[in-house]
Amino acid sequence: MEIEIRVSCEEFHKIRKEKREIQKRFNSLEELERTLELLEIKYLAEKRERLEKKLKEVEAHYKMLLEFNKKAKRDKEKMKKLRLQLSLENRKLREEMKEYENCSKA
Repeated sequence: MEIEIRVSCEEFHKIRKEKREIQKRFNSLEELERTLELLEIKYLAEKRERLEKKLKEVEAHYKMLLEFNKKAKRDKEKMKKLRLQLSLENRKLREEMKEYENCSKA
C-alpha cells in the first residue's frame, strides 16, 4: 500500500534540506564515534606503555633490593666471623697478660 503526499515545491526543498541536515548529523555522529574509539585505543595503548615502564622500574628496584639483601647477609656473616676472631684474639691476649703478670710477680 503506497501513500502519496503532495507538497509544494517550497516544502519539498525544505524537506530535502532537513533530510541532508539529518544525514550530515548522522555522518558526523559516526565520525565522532570512530574518533572516540580511536582516542580510547590510543589512551589504552599509552596507559599500557606507562604501566610497562613502571613495571620495569619496579622489577629493577626489586632486583636491586634482592642484591642488597644478599650483600647484607654476606656482610653479616663476615662480621660474625670477624667478631669471633676478635673475641678469640682478646681471649688469647688476656691469657698472655695473665701469664706475663704471673711471671712478673714471681
